[in-house]
Amino acid sequence: MSNHFHLLLEVDRYPTARILQSLLTGYVRRFNKIHARRGHLFEGRYKAIVCDRDSYLLELVRYIHLNPVRAALIKQPGDWRWSGHGEYLGKEKRGLIDSGPVLGELGTATRYEAFIREGAKVKYRAEWHPGDGAPFLGPERFVKKISKETLLPPISRRVSLKDLLKRVAAKSGVPAEILLRKGRLANVVQTRDRFIREAVLEQGYLASQVAKFLACHPSNVTRALQKS
Repeated sequence: MSNHFHLLLEVDRYPTARILQSLLTGYVRRFNKIHARRGHLFEGRYKAIVCDRDSYLLELVRYIHLNPVRAALIKQPGDWRWSGHGEYLGKEKRGLIDSGPVLGELGTATRYEAFIREGAKVKYRAEWHPGDGAPFLGPERFVKKISKETLLPPISRRVSLKDLLKRVAAKSGVPAEILLRKGRLANVVQTRDRFIREAVLEQGYLASQVAKFLACHPSNVTRALQKS
């Protein structure tokens, strides 16, 4: 879209936080290099909504591809160049989308196109915008189950960076205070990188917060995350 984007991901081996961190870091670095700029490109953390595949897979695909139409940016979903709509129709082959799950449900690209067209008659639906307190889409049993499996702890339950540093240092047998210095010994670097990954990918801290805590340049945090 003009100021944000939507991705529909099926998470398997790696958690969403790790995937998005890697994707956005790589994109920002390339964008900054091409446009000869420095610093942050995106404002704030991404928002993830956990959805029940059986109930919402098709609806999510339709919602995403009709977004620019409902925003009055285009008249037909196929007119939006940044959409995966064309791949589902077989008109584009960028290699970024697995159309199998969706076409497996609908049967053919023609039925998919009709499904999207039918959805254009529906305007705003509040269920597509759940609050931060319960970012889930699915039947009640799914919501109850998934709400107990929160990927990132809320801010009130986060481990402090100081305590997390002590915990990671203890596991590695490295004094915590050494990790706050600029030592380049292999075991110190590995432990510091492990702390950075746990802080950002598991505890949900921003890379800038971790960099400030370690008194290092944000690029050091970025490099540690790219090793994951």
